[in-house]
Amino acid sequence: MGMTEHGWFDEDWDDSDEDDLWDVLPGTIGMDGPDHDLPDPPGAALRSGTDALAVLLDLVGPERAGSPALWFVLLDAQDRTIPLVLPIVDVPMRADRAVARRLVAVLDSVLRSDAPGGSVVVGLVRAAGGDLGGYEAQWVPALRDAAEGAGVRLWAVVAIGASRARVLEW
Repeated sequence: MGMTEHGWFDEDWDDSDEDDLWDVLPGTIGMDGPDHDLPDPPGAALRSGTDALAVLLDLVGPERAGSPALWFVLLDAQDRTIPLVLPIVDVPMRADRAVARRLVAVLDSVLRSDAPGGSVVVGLVRAAGGDLGGYEAQWVPALRDAAEGAGVRLWAVVAIGASRARVLEW
């Protein structure tokens, strides 16, 4: 059996075994979702603003030292994370209310289709951030107003910087 330098099997790899295990999969995903009766695995349940901060710190990672960004984590109606994270990079330091409304409209659409009754955790990220500075003081009310206008619940808002982070609203 030959392997390429990257560990992939090459064209000489012999798959002559006749077991064809892949012909019948116990649970597959089709156009209508999984073809089994098992419940979907729950995401991490958030119980506090500290939980929200921890999730976003893990997701943002080294980007916390980067340019200004907005990170959105979506929760279902039971406050469990759903497998969708929306990072928006190169965000202007001054909040743009029209941009905030458009972002929240997208989040509202996703929540309505994938997590009815769900909510959003917002991360305001910038290298010098991690507390309530000018960037955060502008974006928090712009996003809050847009969310209220669209009927979207902001579950928590956190500020993340290169050397500090804190929960702004919960």
